[in-house]
Amino acid sequence: MAHLTIDTGSPTLRMTTNIHVISPVDAGVTANSTLYLLHGAGDNASTWHRLTTIELYAAKYGCTVIMPEANRSFYTDMEYGLEYFRYVTQELPGICGKMLRLNEDPGRTFVAGLSMGGYGALKCALTYPDRYAKAVSFSGVTDIQKRLRDPNMEPGMAKEMQAVFGPDLRVKPDQDLYALAAKRIEEGGPLPPVLCCCGTEDPFIGMNREFAEFMRKTPFDFKYVEGPGTHEWLFWERHLKTAFDFLFDEKN
Repeated sequence: MAHLTIDTGSPTLRMTTNIHVISPVDAGVTANSTLYLLHGAGDNASTWHRLTTIELYAAKYGCTVIMPEANRSFYTDMEYGLEYFRYVTQELPGICGKMLRLNEDPGRTFVAGLSMGGYGALKCALTYPDRYAKAVSFSGVTDIQKRLRDPNMEPGMAKEMQAVFGPDLRVKPDQDLYALAAKRIEEGGPLPPVLCCCGTEDPFIGMNREFAEFMRKTPFDFKYVEGPGTHEWLFWERHLKTAFDFLFDEKN
């Protein structure tokens, strides 16, 4: 296995950023799929590799894992800031596709993430359903409007959210997962299978259960898994197997 850190200039972000990559190629494994794996708020592009066994799963399934840096952007083209959604969905695949010779077949391209990154992964797949075969959210922010109105939001975070979503903290239809899912259904076309996982003691468990109830009533191939755990790496590590079983149709 190879772990690469790519420092590269980004025209979209107008700065140098880094991308962490896990490649199974040097282990004699053919890379036959690509997973874009998104970090949460407070983490960075290296955290999945440092705190989980993601490398073992990449080797088992011959999957190249792309972990971009997104700071605390909520994978959004910020109201007062940088265009991280455009970077992740448009520029990043171009950079990595050429540099790493990825399998760019949409049928073998996945997106996943935790917390803020869970929101980002679902947003990617629901915005561009023809680009991703499946999407996974670990403890994701599935109701961004509810998160922005949370009275228990950490001090100082409101200003941060205003930079992302605007001074009134109004969520646009292209930022709302419910609206995006409804639009996909109305327009027809591909509906990527979706998996959401959340711990029963996680502060986001309520919104994940509500999102699951909504999605089960739609034509989406949707799966929801919950189990003991809080908003923590022990839970996310445990459910990496759940995610890869789902992505690669493993039954056991």
